[in-house]
Amino acid sequence: MTNTKVNHSLIKIIGLLGEYPTPIRKLFQIELLNNGYKEDSGNTNSEKILKDIFYPDFRSIMFTKNDEKNEKELLSRRFFSVQKKDIAFVKRDREKKITDIFNAEITKSEIFLFGEQIGLFSLTLKIDEKNHSVAYISDIINQCRNFDSEISNNSTDDSLGPRWHEWISINYLCGTLLRHEKKKIKADEFSGSKFKVFSVLDCEISPVDRKNLLFDLGTSSPIKSSIGEGNFAPHPDYFKEVMKNKISIFNNWESLCMFDSFTTIGSDFLKKEEIKWEQSYFRIYLFRLFFKYNLYRYNSDLHDNTVKLRNQFEKFLNNYNLSHISFNFLPNEIFNKIGDALHLDEELKTFQSRINRISSAIQEEKQSRTNALLQFVSILGGLGSVQPVFDGLSLAQKYLGWSNSVFYTLLVFILLGIGSGILAFLFPQQLKKIKKMLFSNKSM
Repeated sequence: MTNTKVNHSLIKIIGLLGEYPTPIRKLFQIELLNNGYKEDSGNTNSEKILKDIFYPDFRSIMFTKNDEKNEKELLSRRFFSVQKKDIAFVKRDREKKITDIFNAEITKSEIFLFGEQIGLFSLTLKIDEKNHSVAYISDIINQCRNFDSEISNNSTDDSLGPRWHEWISINYLCGTLLRHEKKKIKADEFSGSKFKVFSVLDCEISPVDRKNLLFDLGTSSPIKSSIGEGNFAPHPDYFKEVMKNKISIFNNWESLCMFDSFTTIGSDFLKKEEIKWEQSYFRIYLFRLFFKYNLYRYNSDLHDNTVKLRNQFEKFLNNYNLSHISFNFLPNEIFNKIGDALHLDEELKTFQSRINRISSAIQEEKQSRTNALLQFVSILGGLGSVQPVFDGLSLAQKYLGWSNSVFYTLLVFILLGIGSGILAFLFPQQLKKIKKMLFSNKSM
């Protein structure tokens, strides 16, 4: 299995760009266009094909140009660049000596901006399959998925080169930071330490070896871990659990979807349908990642302004929470399997329940404040009723000839009565507690 020859491959990494409110997004779009990017608005030929495959909602978000005139209401804009760059990943031992170098070529960069939600980017890596086996490609995948992999600086000494995420920021993202040791990068709060990997390998391999290789590549384990070799060999229960996310439709290929990867291995299929894998199936995976990352974002921002966030979240669901995307069964099957692997339905239900509970608590607190305000108004009304009482007592004093001491004694008793009535109305529970305490003390 280690020396399995790969005939053709497609490898893409996906990373987060962060949120893009309209003003920031406009500036970023200008930067992209000034740095060699072009806007992807689809073309007439592909649009006819896509129309027969995908529902309008999914098609307008992931493939065709949006028709909205208001920039703020745009559900998505996509940009691409085909500026090719050679790259070499450096592997070192514990003594920092270079032990291996893995060469690849970046052939395409894509930027996906979804309204004011979290944006994503992807890079396509090309590998010389003629001279390399599946083990080499496995090493490349392990290198390109880690943020901090080292990139060769082409120096003659052993000086350290830039880290992978830094190299991407400089060469393809117009300087947009993906992480920083001192600065707070919001996208880094949701991304972890790895890029997501979408890999498709066309090779001559038996069904049993294909299943095992799917596990090894999908979990980023050393080759042959799935058959029990090495320290990373999985327990049979874990292997069985992971393989529940396997997509097996046709005899010549199978896919495995996990949170960090979407891996497909088969024979004699990729060159015939490369456009489908490079465009359609890849964008299904990317769209599901977009949805997952935004659930993270809404969860993390939940306590900032819950009522406002709930309204934003409902709008997000109206635009992007799609149950079906295609007239054909295979795109829907991939869409659903990826959703199961990412636990999207489960997480969505949990978040909706959570935000509803917090919103209800906030509404109860607002109602309590409203009641307190009404009670305060009642107090003012009560105070306003003291004047007629005072005027009545003054008349009674004149006709009955009360002394000032009698007059003020009666006034104090009447005011105490009014005050007690107001307190009993405002704080009935507290008054009951006081009475209970008084009677319990008397009984002792």
